[in-house]
Amino acid sequence: MESNPSAQSRRFAEETDRSIRFPHANITAINAIADVFRSTVGPQSLDVLVLDTPAAEDNDTGVAVDQYAVTGDGARLLQSLAIKHPVGELLERSIGPYRPGDTDVDGKDIYDGVSSKVVFASELLANSVDLLEQGIHPQEIISGYRSALSVLEDTFRSSTVELKADGKVSAADAARTALTGNDFGRMRDEIADLAATAAEEIAVPNERSFDVTTVRHGSIRDSRLIKGTVLDRNTVVHQEMPRRVEDANVLLLGGHDRGGLQDPDVVDDFEVELESPDTLGAFERTAAKQRRELVGQIVQAGADVVLTQMGINRHYQQLLADRGIMAIRRVHPRNLQRLSLATGATIVKHDQDIESEQLGNCGTVVEQKIEQRKHRRKHRRIVVFDECTNPDSVTMLLCGTFGQLESQAPRGVRKAVLAATQSMRDGPSEGVVPGGGATEMATARRIRRAARMQGSKSQLAMNEYASALENLVGTLAGNAGLDPLTTVTDLRVANRTNPKVGVVLPGGDVTDTLEAGVVDTVATKKNVYVSATDLAMLVLRVDDTLDATFKRETVDTGEAIYPGPAERHQEYVEDADSRTIWE
Repeated sequence: MESNPSAQSRRFAEETDRSIRFPHANITAINAIADVFRSTVGPQSLDVLVLDTPAAEDNDTGVAVDQYAVTGDGARLLQSLAIKHPVGELLERSIGPYRPGDTDVDGKDIYDGVSSKVVFASELLANSVDLLEQGIHPQEIISGYRSALSVLEDTFRSSTVELKADGKVSAADAARTALTGNDFGRMRDEIADLAATAAEEIAVPNERSFDVTTVRHGSIRDSRLIKGTVLDRNTVVHQEMPRRVEDANVLLLGGHDRGGLQDPDVVDDFEVELESPDTLGAFERTAAKQRRELVGQIVQAGADVVLTQMGINRHYQQLLADRGIMAIRRVHPRNLQRLSLATGATIVKHDQDIESEQLGNCGTVVEQKIEQRKHRRKHRRIVVFDECTNPDSVTMLLCGTFGQLESQAPRGVRKAVLAATQSMRDGPSEGVVPGGGATEMATARRIRRAARMQGSKSQLAMNEYASALENLVGTLAGNAGLDPLTTVTDLRVANRTNPKVGVVLPGGDVTDTLEAGVVDTVATKKNVYVSATDLAMLVLRVDDTLDATFKRETVDTGEAIYPGPAERHQEYVEDADSRTIWE
């Protein structure tokens, strides 16, 4: 078993300095990047210090300070690395939807197993180097890897455990396994139970159905699942309004034009000729009448709490306060969508659509004052919508989170909820499989058995694929402080009689992982190996590089097949060039 592919990386790096060869050059680059992720694989992994340069300027002192983060999250590492090599973009695309620029939304994409993807792809490519040196064509290697992947998928299908049929394994076990190694102290079991409860309420965790709010007051033991939504940036708009409403009927006013309670805007060039001083009063009386009618419509519909996407002017605030209605303004559209899913309310975009049927219901709406804001005298306030009946959107409120935990905890919780939801589904790619390297060892054994049935050179690639699986298990054990070679050898022997046997951390016991509650979701595991295999095969297909320089040249009109369109295109290019010169 090759335990350190970085030695091969250095050897081939020296060769590529003299003469660039493909796919060796790209393999060397992948292996160098994977060395950063290798220590972050597994539940007992290490963290990496990420420095953000150039340094930022502190708001208080004005002194430049380095922004840094200590993380073991593979997605965060991959997004933070400044990779200039072309394979860097291939790695970024392998973790999920590729969005150039700062366009990510918290919770829209939940990445798990990123470090395993990068390291496993590196293992496959490192093992393919020896095959390339023996003169085996890359297509033969690709064929072997594709056959091995097929065996892996069959093994996962036969090893899948459905929670309903088994009874011994629960969604909380899948969430607990996903949380292993995260910095939740002794609260890992409690957070896993909350994640499993959240999975029972929602279908798929995304940016609308599941949110995580972190606060610094209290301790991590005060964390709880909110069956609704937490508004972190909004407060009750008027001091005379109630701060707590039980069994509240909720009205949501959305839209960019009429998504608030304000008087109609007057255009800048609007002019009015006043015939008498009473005319000005007539305008105000008409506006006041419209306000009273709209608030009366809200009261008649039975609303107790009103939330608007736009503002609420002082006249509407007073009218609502006089009628004991809580109002919250400038709510983000995404929070309105969460409230709609949680309470069952319909987002109203026109005033005339305010009816009792459009309202939702929430058990408790309360504004809470928590810790003091950073660098401010005022305390931070949040509005909690809780105890909704059958909500389709829930929120995890994490208390006592500071520093790195405050930034990393939401990622870990989202992974746990995703694992719980995936474990509860029924289907060919759902459920759980034994964790702790048990499924990898069983898969490696089946791949070697299937390789003996192959009559071509691809069987060598299948054996290397099996070795890469065992190397990944060895990396997991090595990061936990165990001897990789001894652990893999013991697992190989024990797994022959019981394919559920794996290594259970932190003790390092080689035992039945299902009985220990160590399970991995099929969807995440398959995604790791399919993505890593596709990446490795893509790199092996690259045979050369081309330094392309694109020039703005057009085909001569005499050489064109269709002279008419060619002439018009030539005129368009000349006009564009002339416009560029004059601009």
